[in-house]
Amino acid sequence: MKSRITTRDGKLLSVRKLTRADRLALQVFNDSLHPDSRRKFLPHRYDDATLDKALTRSEEGLDLTLGVFDSDRIVGYFFLWCIGERIPLLGIGILDEFHRRGLGQQLTAILIEEARNAGKEGIELTTMQDNDNAFALYQKMGFVCYGDVENTVGDGSIVVERALFYEIVPGAKPMQGQHGPPV
Repeated sequence: MKSRITTRDGKLLSVRKLTRADRLALQVFNDSLHPDSRRKFLPHRYDDATLDKALTRSEEGLDLTLGVFDSDRIVGYFFLWCIGERIPLLGIGILDEFHRRGLGQQLTAILIEEARNAGKEGIELTTMQDNDNAFALYQKMGFVCYGDVENTVGDGSIVVERALFYEIVPGAKPMQGQHGPPV
């Protein structure tokens, strides 16, 4: 996996797996999101207990949870949940000040490569129905929209989102069942 990535304007950022020691930095990341961005990227709650569970799952290899850092500040949070399943779930959140700087495509490419290297059949994700920029990016990267699904978001509410699938193994199909966070 790449340990460094560069924005379109030349800013060098580091990438690494998150641990429980990153809990506070992840809370600061969430608090730093614009309210509209937070609404579009609320994969789970950001309280201590939920983050401890999420980061423990990553340390145990149940999920692949990564951070993009500008010094010691998280500017991007991305993951493949349920990495042990044939079809993991992808999620990407980027601080507003780093939008439109080429990170989304790079982070998606990293997760696709990680899933491919782990022998996964494909990758699933959902986007809010009004998140046209993310939807266009994922389609550009080869994801195909297969419909709308109900998704449980971090505050516990259920929203209807667009579901997309990236086929790694020819003929692979999306998972069946409700979408939502593993914690």
